Amino acid sequence: MYKPLYILVILLFLLSGSIRFEDGKRKLFNTQFDPDKVNKTQKVLVNFQDSIPDDTLTVYFDKTDFPIAFSRDIFSPVCMDTLCRPVDITIFWEITGKYLGYIILPGDELTKKKHTPFLQSDYVRLNEILADSSSQLGFYTPEEMHPKQPVTQTLTQTTTKTDGITGATPPDISSWIVPEAAYTSYALWHLTYGSTRDSVMAFTKNNLLTNQLLINILQAFDPYGQAKALQWIIEKKMNRNQFIELAYNILHIGNYQSSVQALKFLKKCDINQESLQMEVIKLFDSEDFRIKNLANEYIRESEKLTKPVVAELITRLNIDNYYSVNVILSLLEKRVQPDQEDQVKLCELLNSKNVNVANRVYYFLLNLSGQSSGIVNQLNRYRRKNL
Repeated sequence: MYKPLYILVILLFLLSGSIRFEDGKRKLFNTQFDPDKVNKTQKVLVNFQDSIPDDTLTVYFDKTDFPIAFSRDIFSPVCMDTLCRPVDITIFWEITGKYLGYIILPGDELTKKKHTPFLQSDYVRLNEILADSSSQLGFYTPEEMHPKQPVTQTLTQTTTKTDGITGATPPDISSWIVPEAAYTSYALWHLTYGSTRDSVMAFTKNNLLTNQLLINILQAFDPYGQAKALQWIIEKKMNRNQFIELAYNILHIGNYQSSVQALKFLKKCDINQESLQMEVIKLFDSEDFRIKNLANEYIRESEKLTKPVVAELITRLNIDNYYSVNVILSLLEKRVQPDQEDQVKLCELLNSKNVNVANRVYYFLLNLSGQSSGIVNQLNRYRRKNL
């Protein structure tokens, strides 16, 4: 049942990253990064305070001497019984802490129940699992992954129910694991997102950050890395001016998390509030409801809306979209007095085919304190015809 999925995963992986099986060595990466082709490496001693023997991180540098990745050699047991041997794997992270890939050397192949070797498709599936930072595996404890075996006793025999490795695998995590390798998947995911990753991010933040490196990260097409770089700039109280234009670009790339971080960064910069409001209003054009709401909340919290900002909001009104109309009119109500030109634009919405839109605009205009005679006449006609 997994074969079609695996074929699709492999095809996508070949297009977006790098997968190589060289002389028995498994090298799987989510980018074109190749540790064998970097300019140089550096060993860094770190006190991880875990049971893994290797206490070093390896830092990888590109041809311009910028750090681009970290790795750690992981040798650790990943099962709670004798049916599964320890794993020996090298895991890689980008300098922002984002999972990058892994290498397994010949002779260190992973196994499933009954020591069945991983298939090539299993290695691809494992890489996909480790790349998912929001995996449901993060919500399980080791005990939940390896519950006590239920034992059924009869007069003549005792039968232990188990899947051969981890006992009764919780049925609702089947889509988050390599088949028949539940605890291996679980343990490696937690190793990927545990103290080593924290150490990678801490070392980058405290020892590697330069203005140019941050610019490189912000210019890359990686929303996670961009958000992390903006977070570091704020935390380290660096001069923010040179990053403002890049933050504006990130605000509009369409990724919710990076938009949140970009707006948080821009709010801390010494920039004109009207200019920032005009940029934020563009987020109402997003197809992502969360990004629209981000814009809504920011404008709602703004102390003052200038005439250009009000005019820009009104241009975002969709004649047949009640959600759009209601959100924007709610932002304007009891805060601003649209001028006559804007009132005329609003009156056009009285002709909307959506009766909810037309009624919403009618009551908004009706409650304005400064209505022109032309607007009053249009409101009277609408009331006689529709109400």
